Amino acid sequence: MASSNLRGLTAPKAALLLEKIASTHLFNNPNSILQSDDSIQAFGVYSINKNTNQFKIYKNRVQVAETASAKNALAWCIADKYNIPSLKTKILHLDAMLANKNADIAFLKHALNTATEFSRITVLEDKLQDTLYKAKHTKNLLDKCINSAKYYQLKGFENETSRLGLKTSSRKISKGI
Repeated sequence: MASSNLRGLTAPKAALLLEKIASTHLFNNPNSILQSDDSIQAFGVYSINKNTNQFKIYKNRVQVAETASAKNALAWCIADKYNIPSLKTKILHLDAMLANKNADIAFLKHALNTATEFSRITVLEDKLQDTLYKAKHTKNLLDKCINSAKYYQLKGFENETSRLGLKTSSRKISKGI
């Protein structure tokens, strides 16, 4: 890959050579995930950029989705990479539901802190407990989707289907007498 005469390289030439190697082998690698300060480059195709409260997902420089966390965005990219539309849709749907539940929780906590009547306080506490339960349930479902995406990335969808196609033993079963 590199020439055998590395001692003769100057610092600028070495930096250019290192940048060339990094750009060809890291940035365009279909299995690499690189994180910088405010963005993530994934699989040579996806870019995840952090905005104020959202993570915008770009595929080939075209925005395709938004999520509330980088973990959900990366899981969406994995589902898109392995062409699993149901998982992509679930991730986006559950992510939006969880963001709404978190906003509801913040609102109910604020309303609970400002409430003065006892009957209003009990109603708000009940609503808050119900919303907390629903948010926890939604988070669990989202975690299952993220774990599925992790599975597809670690094992590879094609590896799992190719294992089923292993050659069977070539022994012949003799027929009964």
